[in-house]
Amino acid sequence: MEVPINGEDGYWLVGEDLITYEGRLYLFEWAEYWVVGERPFIVKAGGEEVVSRKIKENAYVAQFSFRNYVGRARVEVIEEKGRKIFRDVEVLSRKILQIYGIKKDEEDIKAIIEVHRRFYETIVNDIIKISSLLPFSVRAPTGFGVVESGEPMSELFAYHYLRSNKERILEAFETMLRHIKRKLVVEEDWLGLEDVSEVTSETFFSIVQYPEHLVSVGEGVLLSEYLRGHVPMRVLSFRKYESVDTPENRFVKYFLNLLVEWSERVIGVFGDRAEVNAIEELLREFEFIRSNGVWEEIGEMKFFPYTSQALLKGVGYRDLLELYREFTAYSPFFEELQGAIDNKDIAKLYEYWAFFRLVEELGEILGSKELKIVITPGGELPESGDVYAEFDNGWRLYYNKELVPKRWSYSVTMRPDFSLFDGDPDRAGTRLIGVFDAKFKLDVVDEPKEMESFDEEVEALEREWNYWTWAKLEDIYKMHTYRDALGCRFAVVVYPGDVSVFFKTRGRKLTDFDLATLILLDDFEGVGYLKLRPEVVENDGFG
Repeated sequence: MEVPINGEDGYWLVGEDLITYEGRLYLFEWAEYWVVGERPFIVKAGGEEVVSRKIKENAYVAQFSFRNYVGRARVEVIEEKGRKIFRDVEVLSRKILQIYGIKKDEEDIKAIIEVHRRFYETIVNDIIKISSLLPFSVRAPTGFGVVESGEPMSELFAYHYLRSNKERILEAFETMLRHIKRKLVVEEDWLGLEDVSEVTSETFFSIVQYPEHLVSVGEGVLLSEYLRGHVPMRVLSFRKYESVDTPENRFVKYFLNLLVEWSERVIGVFGDRAEVNAIEELLREFEFIRSNGVWEEIGEMKFFPYTSQALLKGVGYRDLLELYREFTAYSPFFEELQGAIDNKDIAKLYEYWAFFRLVEELGEILGSKELKIVITPGGELPESGDVYAEFDNGWRLYYNKELVPKRWSYSVTMRPDFSLFDGDPDRAGTRLIGVFDAKFKLDVVDEPKEMESFDEEVEALEREWNYWTWAKLEDIYKMHTYRDALGCRFAVVVYPGDVSVFFKTRGRKLTDFDLATLILLDDFEGVGYLKLRPEVVENDGFG
């Protein structure tokens, strides 16, 4: 099958596994595709760039595939002069049917699309549901040198921020209003004599220079004796009064409106998927604060008052500034999660889901009474800061933490999906217990007979390299690399399969182990796979 990349640009997308269904173009992971064109080009797809090769006069071709990626994607063609054309597609996996044991033909595109849809909806709802039950602590950046986004990355971040900081926010606003800052305003104006509190040289000059303001009066007025029976109705003088329209108060008004806006957005997005009673109550509190007449006297913020000492040090103000910086600090954790939701990136969503699910299960094992998820913003865009869950016994599970040489790795920097420490890794004496990698794939050890075939597959891979065998063995090799380089007790792949298998260092192989066994038994040393699967559909097919 072949379809045009975009209109009549002369580029075609070719492959056996091209499906058009209800107006959308579907491709499959690991399948091979080609872009064919009349001129030299580069194709960007599946995380790689492929330079076209000439096959005959006015005919060029480039081959690509999507490896271990499921979700929305773009096939982009870049010509030699820089012109770009593209075609948006959605990448599917036929193995989604195997995950849930659905007895459908792998060529049944409607069934595959339906299970993908259900899986996506379930995993997103699970992420929202599980994370909504976990307490979050978003740390403020240490200074204004960090990247600030101007607004939070997503409604999910705003949900956790508002839910976790409700009391802090309300207390800060109440304190600020009790100690609201005012400034003395001095304005030159035409004033009646009864309003003049200070006489200056400008006052005398205004009497002489503007005789039209003089009126004739009778006897008995002292001032008229010096002005030939006249007194001024108005004179130039200075009006002095206190105003709350200050830069720091404009900031507070802006922040209050921002919180109202995001509270409404959170309720609109999560009203039927998460507990939002606390957010609704907080929104009512915000509306009550906003009903205070003082805000009518305060203008709109036109610039951020970074240098305001009242904002940096004032009672209530400094707390609101800290809260604002937490609210708008760059947080890749939530930005990437929102991107995965928007792009239907199933592998990335599974990674987030696995993190929250592991936190939930580890909380049951290690204690969850004081459990919290801490998020510290990164200093620059490429940095992700720290994201970790801390359990009652002091252990921490980190998300995507860099494990640097000398401190953790004896070779190069490594970044497992999740790293489990027995304390704060910045403190001496803390041990790395184990690491996890989340893989949305089935090409591992789904069947007992496959557990016996690793040696055979290694030999097969040496004889003839292919994507399928490499994908299966790649994970177990990587776990050995992690464990050897990091010196941790275990390295485990979590995946949406049916079988858990663990290869102990002394050559013993165990099946159907669970997370509690892995964590609580100190002699559980080695590598393996741990089943961790979202429950989406019934095994007997569609209802």
